[in-house]
Amino acid sequence: MSNEHQNYDVFLSLGGHDTRYTFTGNLFKALCSKRIKTFFREDEYHLKSHTNDTQISPSALKAIQESKISIIVFSQDHASSPRCLDELVTILESKMMNNQLVWPIFYEVEPSDVRNQRGIYEKAMYEFEDRYSNERMKKWRKALFEVCNLSGWFYRGYEYEYKFIGMIVESALQSLPRYDVFLSFCGEDTRYTLTGFLYNALRREGFKIFMDDEELEGGNQISQTLMGAIETSRISIVVFSENYGYSPWCLDELAKIIECMKTKNQMVWPIFYNVEKLDVCNQTKSYGEAMTAYEKRFGKDSEKVQKWRSALSEITNLEEGEHLSENEYQHECIERIVERLINIEDGKKHIGSPLLAPMNNE
Repeated sequence: MSNEHQNYDVFLSLGGHDTRYTFTGNLFKALCSKRIKTFFREDEYHLKSHTNDTQISPSALKAIQESKISIIVFSQDHASSPRCLDELVTILESKMMNNQLVWPIFYEVEPSDVRNQRGIYEKAMYEFEDRYSNERMKKWRKALFEVCNLSGWFYRGYEYEYKFIGMIVESALQSLPRYDVFLSFCGEDTRYTLTGFLYNALRREGFKIFMDDEELEGGNQISQTLMGAIETSRISIVVFSENYGYSPWCLDELAKIIECMKTKNQMVWPIFYNVEKLDVCNQTKSYGEAMTAYEKRFGKDSEKVQKWRSALSEITNLEEGEHLSENEYQHECIERIVERLINIEDGKKHIGSPLLAPMNNE
């Protein structure tokens, strides 16, 4: 599976060969099981230098810069890997530039040994002095010192590892401001039927869903919370029903969804529930009546109405979608959608204690 051209939630910096198939591998699997897109390059450990200044591959560099969280596993082998040290320097630089979260994990190594380069870290730095430039060595030493000022975890080896991993995963879930799916729907038509059942089916599979269950009163504008939820969702599912077009709130959501589809390359899946696609796209029947009423209310040249009409017309260009009529089983439609989402998420996985206070200087 290719790693290229993907946005990641977490960059997982391998602590060394000693944790690849144990702790770090288990952490990676646990993150993916919660649908947290994680970069973990399993085949990079023995790569030669890509340039004279770094051993980070272009794909890893891009993943570091775009990930919201970088998790660095410090283990016995970590200091003996120039690639790990180069990643550490780049991660801290990206943190300064992009305000990213960086979480160090000290796996059976003392944080003070990392900070002050003692023990195995002192030995590694000594062996590198004859092989790498003074400038590069200074960057490594500075990064090892500075990373210990960040909040992180310390695993001493006498606690259940799965519980320790669970705390890290839970913190990641709470720190990632995004949703897997945004559901746009007309409450009076589908809240207690199709959309409600779809929400529960997706939630059972572990998807994080934004489904606003409170209708706005007529004339109220879509909230910034909803705008933010649309922007941070990976996929928007729009349930077009008979009264969807009569809701200015729904149409504002749709306009924002189409905007994010174009500017952020987000996926949009329409579901046509007891309405025809052409009636939505061409604004006929209930959708035509709704648009005519809006033109009388806001004027034919209203920018708002034109934006709504354009968003409805854009649905014509979407290949994905489901059509559900009254004589079809809703559960079959829901099963298809859930299965498709699972396949997409699985295809994007790359096989490739509370937060502690900053450590004290010693």
